[in-house]
Amino acid sequence: MNKLKRKFDFLIIGQGLAGSLLAWRLIKQGKKVLVIDSCFQQTTSRTAAGLINPVTGKRLVKSGDIARYLAEVKKLYSDLSFSFAKEFLFEKQQLKLFQTKDDVLQWQKRKNDEGYTAYLGEQFQGIDNSFLKAGSLGGFEQKQCSYLDTVSLLDKLRLFLIKKDSFVKANVDFKDLNIRSDFVEWQGYQAEKAVFCDGYHLQNNPWFSWLPLQPVQGEIITLETDQILPEEIIQFGKWLLPLTKNQFKLGATWQWKPLDGMATEKSFNELTKACYAEFPQLNGAKVIEKKVGIRPATKDKNPFIGQHPELPQLMVFNGFGSKGSLLIPWYSECFAQYLLKGEALPNHVDIKRYKNGYTAR
Repeated sequence: MNKLKRKFDFLIIGQGLAGSLLAWRLIKQGKKVLVIDSCFQQTTSRTAAGLINPVTGKRLVKSGDIARYLAEVKKLYSDLSFSFAKEFLFEKQQLKLFQTKDDVLQWQKRKNDEGYTAYLGEQFQGIDNSFLKAGSLGGFEQKQCSYLDTVSLLDKLRLFLIKKDSFVKANVDFKDLNIRSDFVEWQGYQAEKAVFCDGYHLQNNPWFSWLPLQPVQGEIITLETDQILPEEIIQFGKWLLPLTKNQFKLGATWQWKPLDGMATEKSFNELTKACYAEFPQLNGAKVIEKKVGIRPATKDKNPFIGQHPELPQLMVFNGFGSKGSLLIPWYSECFAQYLLKGEALPNHVDIKRYKNGYTAR
């Protein structure tokens, strides 16, 4: 047995956005937290563009809880900006382009719904925007959109954890976790609870692999052009996120297999073909970077949060898919209150919803 090094209230496995924001909240509540992470540079959180968009998909669907999600987004990221004296959340108008006449009809339907008034702006014609190609069907404005600089935020939070002596760089082998009746021990570190925030690796977790995770791989590229870019984020089946006057990100692809984290020529061609077809003036843009991430999506599109059915020392906070920047602020507060005060989790995210699929070990 390893010699006991230190005792903690919580071990958090994974320093992506989920693990980082949960650790931040627990430490601010006076708890002793140890975050363990392998420090790979290409992870889902570090690959993600951090887009926050209240209304998504071809059918323009918003969550019924979107107002509270957005309120917590602004509050938490603002608090973090104040603490670290650096901006992380950037509000940015978004334009969604019509691809077909059916898209126009769907927008008109939502536009007449009072529940969407705060999130859908006015329609515009293709000729109204000089960046759009001739013959464009135009589109409409989307309100309350933004993007999170996830890399800068995660870097700052890692330094914060290191200064608190609350971070260990390591790859956790599940075999090294010693689950006792009232604590968890790993490499000589002991804690009352262990929380798995390690993204798609949950599918190989011996205690939580019964949860229906549906990981999906995606690729994002960063390019540079001599053309003047628009100020807005543009959605056109893919998305274009302007970073500077001449540099932009382009995303994203989806593939279920293989999940190998490797950039492919197929994905690159898919992104650039879609981009240049919509914005021919960008053809010839210089590729700066290619990034691949494996999103921890779930079967019912809701996160996995809660306690193991038989081992109360083990917890999970995972499965935020492509909406982590939007959802994690709110649910990290919900989970912190659950851990510290025993407050109930929302039923739609509590892993108890899958209890019938669990088989005792």
